[in-house]
Amino acid sequence: MHIDRYSEAECMKALMNVKPTPEQLALFSRIRHGVEVIRGAAGSGKTTTALLKLQSAVATYLARAQRQKTTEPVKVLVLTFNRTLRGYIEELARKQLPDDAMLTLDIFTFSSWARELSGAPPILSKVDREQKIITLATLAKLGLASDFLLDEVAYVLGRFPPANLDDYLTARRDGRGVTPRMERPTRETLLNQVIRPYAKYKEDHGMHDWNDLAVNLAFNRFVEYDVVVVDEAQDFSANEVRGLMNQLSKDHTVTFVLDSAQRIYAKNFSWAEVGLVIRPETSHRLENNYRNTKQIARFAAGIMHGITLDDDGSLPRFESATTEGELPKVVEGKYSAQASYVIQFINDHVDLDTESVAFLHAKGGGWFKYLRGELERAGLDYVSIARESEWPQGPENIALSTLHSAKGLEFDYVFLLGLDGEVLPVEGESLEITDDERLAHFRRLVAMGVGRARKSVIIGFRPDDKPVVANFFQDGTYEAVRL
Repeated sequence: MHIDRYSEAECMKALMNVKPTPEQLALFSRIRHGVEVIRGAAGSGKTTTALLKLQSAVATYLARAQRQKTTEPVKVLVLTFNRTLRGYIEELARKQLPDDAMLTLDIFTFSSWARELSGAPPILSKVDREQKIITLATLAKLGLASDFLLDEVAYVLGRFPPANLDDYLTARRDGRGVTPRMERPTRETLLNQVIRPYAKYKEDHGMHDWNDLAVNLAFNRFVEYDVVVVDEAQDFSANEVRGLMNQLSKDHTVTFVLDSAQRIYAKNFSWAEVGLVIRPETSHRLENNYRNTKQIARFAAGIMHGITLDDDGSLPRFESATTEGELPKVVEGKYSAQASYVIQFINDHVDLDTESVAFLHAKGGGWFKYLRGELERAGLDYVSIARESEWPQGPENIALSTLHSAKGLEFDYVFLLGLDGEVLPVEGESLEITDDERLAHFRRLVAMGVGRARKSVIIGFRPDDKPVVANFFQDGTYEAVRL
């Protein structure tokens, strides 16, 4: 196995309940060939279950290889949503799986995996891609907001194979919201004057985007994996799933772990679209909340209240949480006051030798500059984990991350400071449309961040720039603090 490349140095606490619950045991006591789906809300133990199922499947396939006296190693693949989650899972998986010469284990994000298999072709930069799409849309006089436009183009390209793009004209756009309305004439303009010219531009310049790599894998086989686990699968596109399903051995076992309630990218599709039939015996739902206190789960559920879910979605279940805790705190004040308040909280209530802390922000980067200085002045060691492909190996138990990069992770304490309206911008008219996709996106994002916490949550914003998301904080589920 070629994963074990770390020393045994103390590393940032990777929280994981390694003792299977009865609910989890039922999911991996039998390893099936084919595809299985595990659904569950935040805190239900999806990632833990996925790793336990991985461990069980690997043992089954290694035993079979030994019986058959084959010289072919068991090929195992774990795909994660982002690089940070990849590092976290790699840190956990290396401790669970045997160091066996008959086992090859690959742990990737989909993009890095697809690029490696495709021979690392030139990829159009995010800036150039967005600029080209916006320019084409401007020439077409579409009149769509840039963020929505870019999301819609990504949604179309990720959902439909290139030969089937016309299906977009009549397809249901479940999960894409009700505003703006995308009637057929608008879709035709988007398809014929933006998406197809964009594809032609890439072809003329010998460039590719990440969806092109997924399509390449869907039509070309490069490897055959025996055991596959896909974590946070709700944020994979249809073409990415098609690409994965074309890289499997005959007797494969694939597990998709997901919760569409936590979907933070618009990549909605049905299992049938990608050629998969999910039956009751291959579809499982984790009901219990093992991570959050009842108070945290109730607060997160309130943020999500009223958002339409599909069959793959699960709301946080505060009634299934087993532990009591303090109410989440919603702090209003200047950012400097928020930071001072939380640093004092850490000094008073957190044991950094045994407990982990996460500061999460919608944008990260420069938004953490002031906080870094305050943590250093307070003598609190920290590590930035956003987009890092390996889990931190130092002793620091304070992490700085974007909300997106924290997906799938968990910490004892979670602080979302500077959650101002300018950070989560939503147009005023969206307040009355609970299914508006942009607002729903931010609500899912914040609820997902809250759901990373095991013990306590603090959210902070300026009183003169209250985020629209705060209107969905349910009375009685939090403690208000004014600084």
